[in-house]
Amino acid sequence: MKKDEYRRWFADQLLLQNRLLIGAVSAMAGLGLIATLMEATLFAVILKATGFAGFWATAILYTLAIQGAILFATWIRMPKQLADAKHEAETDDGVTMIRIAPSMTAVWTYALGSMETDRTPVERLLGMLALPQRLFCAAYFTWQRMEQQKTINVNECSSVIRMIHRKAERVEVKEIAAELSLPDLAVTLRNVSLIDGVVFLTRRSVGLSLANRLTDDMDEWMKKQPRAE
Repeated sequence: MKKDEYRRWFADQLLLQNRLLIGAVSAMAGLGLIATLMEATLFAVILKATGFAGFWATAILYTLAIQGAILFATWIRMPKQLADAKHEAETDDGVTMIRIAPSMTAVWTYALGSMETDRTPVERLLGMLALPQRLFCAAYFTWQRMEQQKTINVNECSSVIRMIHRKAERVEVKEIAAELSLPDLAVTLRNVSLIDGVVFLTRRSVGLSLANRLTDDMDEWMKKQPRAE
């Protein structure tokens, strides 16, 4: 692939990923709404049956207050739970702080809850109670991710992926900084981390690689392009 082909592939990849993110936002919001209605019904029945609320209207008000409090607590904690990973990378100009955005797998894990078996019963119960709120927060986080993708510089990010693809192995951040003339290395690599299939390797030093599915997508994209006669 030539430079202009990498740029066109990358632009198409952004459009595809944007459509996938729209689907993820819709799915999270839809599941969140269903879970909220189910949880609200359960809370209202429990409050009415235990005598904490004498009327259904009172039970519903209490339920909304409880769910609102859980949503507020979940919203406050979300930036820490879905924060960028930060790593220091050495370059010829010194040390650069590299920020890596959480993958969509991590976002879905956050939204649906951890599957770890060593959690206490109380932690599992709290996790179940906050499921609707986490789904809504994850939907908002994913929408923000869509907005961030709109600011991605196609030329800069495609040049990074082109370099990794051509070397076909782990590429250190130091190599990228030395070979490519990037105006802001940290910003470009953070944008690259938004692309599904770009793998950041952070053991001992920070390097980048491409998942097989992304290279396969490139090959499939090339096969569909019209050939000059």
